[in-house]
Amino acid sequence: MARLIKVAEAGELTPGHGKLVQVDGEDVAIFNVNGTYCAIGAVCPHEDGPLHEGEIDGETVICPWHGFDFHVKTGECSVDPDLRVKTYIVKTEGNDVCIEIA
Repeated sequence: MARLIKVAEAGELTPGHGKLVQVDGEDVAIFNVNGTYCAIGAVCPHEDGPLHEGEIDGETVICPWHGFDFHVKTGECSVDPDLRVKTYIVKTEGNDVCIEIA
């Protein structure tokens, strides 16, 4: 059965910026993309860059180290289709932003 883990409050997540959180021992980058919360694995699979520090461009985050970009809803990389980051289901409960874990 899936469970929800609170990772932030809505006011902590400003549009265009990422936040690094830990969920069940995994680093997760959570973003506010124009009022929609999205979460992906926080480590770039190209060279282990910190995706939570990346620039948001539309629905993609650009790794600050080498410019590889990842769609925050699908995890797909447009630079190298063989690279992908894990995505997470994000839900809000009142002011709480939560990640769903199976």
